[in-house]
Amino acid sequence: MDVSEAIRKRCSVRQFRNVIIPDDVLHMILEAARWAPSPFNTQPWEFIIIKEKETLKAISKYARYSGYLSEAPMAIAVIVPPINSKFSWVESIGEPGFAAAMAVQNMMLAAWEMGIGSCWVSIEREKVAKILNVPDTHFVLTVIPLGYPETMPSEHDDKLRKKTEDSTHYEMYGKKVTK
Repeated sequence: MDVSEAIRKRCSVRQFRNVIIPDDVLHMILEAARWAPSPFNTQPWEFIIIKEKETLKAISKYARYSGYLSEAPMAIAVIVPPINSKFSWVESIGEPGFAAAMAVQNMMLAAWEMGIGSCWVSIEREKVAKILNVPDTHFVLTVIPLGYPETMPSEHDDKLRKKTEDSTHYEMYGKKVTK
């Protein structure tokens, strides 16, 4: 599968088979994250691999709309460590958080290429940080469940996606090219 196909076909998966992801496959997913772009090559991300069912259940209580997290065979918590005062996420996640989000996208695409489903999970970050013993100096961006899909989701309907020209402006906002 090439990257364009993975981008178009990747779907959020919320129901997983109870099958363990082999460590070598997990390593390839983490390697994909490692190659994400970041400001000044700071690589502002750390990962916590979570396989313990009790931990997944505890986190799922603080994952809005994501109770399925407790049934996933595993998950990866994405942590944003402090870089320096130039990149503070105290009031917003800022540059490091955006870079970590790109690492998440790389992981999700790499997983999909290998037949593994994932989904971005919104969490109550402070509560999840306590469960995972994340220092107060760090920021929990998300927890991504990973597993082989119980059933393959339907492919995206291209008709439901905005057309590129509907969200593209030229030189300044509002300037569209007419045909």
